[in-house]
Amino acid sequence: MSLPKLDKKPVAASLADVSRHLETPAFVYDEAAFDSLLGSVEPIRQATNCRVLFALKAFSFVDVLKLMAPRLDGFAASSLFEARLARKVLGGTGTVHVTTPGLRPDDIDDIASLCDYVSFNSLGQLGRYRNAVAPYTSVGLRVNPQLSFVDDDRYDPCRRHSKLGVPLDDLEQAVDIDRRRLDGVEGIHIHTNCDSTSLSPVLETVQRLESRLGGLLAEMKWVNLGGGYLFDEAEDLSPLLEAIALLETNYGLQVCVEPGAAMVRSAGYVVSSVLDIFTSDGRRVAVLDTTVNHMPEVLEYGYEPDVEGHVEDGEFEYLLAGSTCLAGDLFGIYRFAAPLDIGSRVVFNNAGAYTMSKAHTFNGVNLPAVYRLDLSGELTLRKRFTYEDYAERWGAGISVPV
Repeated sequence: MSLPKLDKKPVAASLADVSRHLETPAFVYDEAAFDSLLGSVEPIRQATNCRVLFALKAFSFVDVLKLMAPRLDGFAASSLFEARLARKVLGGTGTVHVTTPGLRPDDIDDIASLCDYVSFNSLGQLGRYRNAVAPYTSVGLRVNPQLSFVDDDRYDPCRRHSKLGVPLDDLEQAVDIDRRRLDGVEGIHIHTNCDSTSLSPVLETVQRLESRLGGLLAEMKWVNLGGGYLFDEAEDLSPLLEAIALLETNYGLQVCVEPGAAMVRSAGYVVSSVLDIFTSDGRRVAVLDTTVNHMPEVLEYGYEPDVEGHVEDGEFEYLLAGSTCLAGDLFGIYRFAAPLDIGSRVVFNNAGAYTMSKAHTFNGVNLPAVYRLDLSGELTLRKRFTYEDYAERWGAGISVPV
């Protein structure tokens, strides 16, 4: 299904112009915006030998992954399914890194065949599966540097009692007791931040690793610095470049980074329609045909997403609410220069990351239809979810004997 081409006005404004053609709720991804975001990591690749991998957990539409593949070095996966999708897109080119705390015994052979790098999350994982993957892939170990930079424990990979990686203290002790426990390990994987616009923590983390694991680093082949940094918004790349140079120059290591949200957030939009408007305790409520369950980070983070047309001094104020029976299915209070009506379209900006990858169908509310806005400005329907998709999940399909 092809729709009218958008003009050269800002994408959100253009979407508002043609939104009457969209089924709602709709998720629109903008390939021109992705193309621009890819440019945010070019200075890193030009100034260093660092490999840039896109973390699939933020966004996984194949059209965009194919757009990314020639301009990046590969993908970072967190599960077998992500690894399979990454390899499908890359074919025999590019690299796939994987790390997960939930590595399943039944998946290990496929993981080994699909991935170039496997970073085990614990010493136990390493001991159980090292020999199974070593002939096919480079073995790494995820390390928790025990440096916290995130205020909210829910999103702090280095929180106390973290499940993500071997605590640095424990790793030092294990090496002191029996260095053979790390036999075959060629790399170290770290991830210390979440949505940070400052890159200073990267350098601080690398300096900590050098001070505590300098001898071990000298025996490694690579270090993966993970993600959690918004390269597209960072004002100063120098701390990252210094950290990479330290690892490359002092230890001859191949360095990787794994941006996720930084590469996709501003390239996605959720378009919704107003279903109902009423007054509750003196405040006008506008019920939309989308829901925070289509944008789960609204609940997880408690933030209010950007809405096109919202103005601080707008005359018309509404509490934008989702369409489920969850009392907390609320986007927030927004003000507009003109009143909303039944059928008015509401566009959420900066919705490219962790929306469709986390969206679910609570209350049976359908997932957004997915539209592709390609580099030429043409808007095309790429995926429509149906009742059959919903019913299949709940056992309405054919049963398979076990």
